[in-house]
Amino acid sequence: MSEPQSSEAEPSRPDAPSAPDAANAPVEVAVTRTGGFAGLTKRWLAEPGDAEASDWIALITQCPWDAPADVAAAVRADASDGPGADRFTWWIRARCGEQVEREAELPDHEVVGAWRDLIDAVRDWSRSANA
Repeated sequence: MSEPQSSEAEPSRPDAPSAPDAANAPVEVAVTRTGGFAGLTKRWLAEPGDAEASDWIALITQCPWDAPADVAAAVRADASDGPGADRFTWWIRARCGEQVEREAELPDHEVVGAWRDLIDAVRDWSRSANA
């Protein structure tokens, strides 16, 4: 017995959803800096478009997200380094696609190398987007 035919063609559907293409994945990076003089909090956000996504994903993947679990202790120790230390603490959250999200909290002295590159890129992006 054959199935009835419809006059409208059904759209083809893949059997399983495909993984997002890295070059077209939505990218978002948020940076928050707390502490310093007067304990002010500053926030920056970058949401680059598809054309820039691969460059941002490269910046994100270069950061050592799998830092030791004692980083939070280092942040607290850095903040209590004595009176008037005015140290910053940095919180970074990066999202690539729908399922890949990473977070890190760093004391100011740990913001070097790939971390510094990522933070500077987010701050530059945020400034140019708000200009």
